[in-house]
Amino acid sequence: MKRVKYFILVTLSFGMMNCLGMKVRNELALYDSATLVRSSNYVVLGKGTGQDSSFSLLGMIPVTKAPNVELAMSQALEKFPEGRTLINIQIIREDRPYFPLGLVSVVIVTADVVGEPKENSLDTKIRESKK
Repeated sequence: MKRVKYFILVTLSFGMMNCLGMKVRNELALYDSATLVRSSNYVVLGKGTGQDSSFSLLGMIPVTKAPNVELAMSQALEKFPEGRTLINIQIIREDRPYFPLGLVSVVIVTADVVGEPKENSLDTKIRESKK
């Protein structure tokens, strides 16, 4: 009888430990651009990432606000001060359960940040002299 109880205890312990750090990734969407890009005269400045998260107690009771996609997009754009908009946007939602405490939901935005091409100082001087 002791062996059966010990076996059940060990099995349940291993079963509960599997939930400790498991990530569940769900891709929400892919978008071409955040705003309408009317010109083809732009430069990709780099790849920006941003994220926002929320916490739910026991996976059911929200403690913080729901993750905000717009906040994550603005974080991705903030990393490049001269950036104007985002293109090739990938939005991923990740759920991270922490047994028995709760659930952390994370929204991750990855995108290419684009901006206007830098003008040559010579071009600027020529334009100013024509005025």
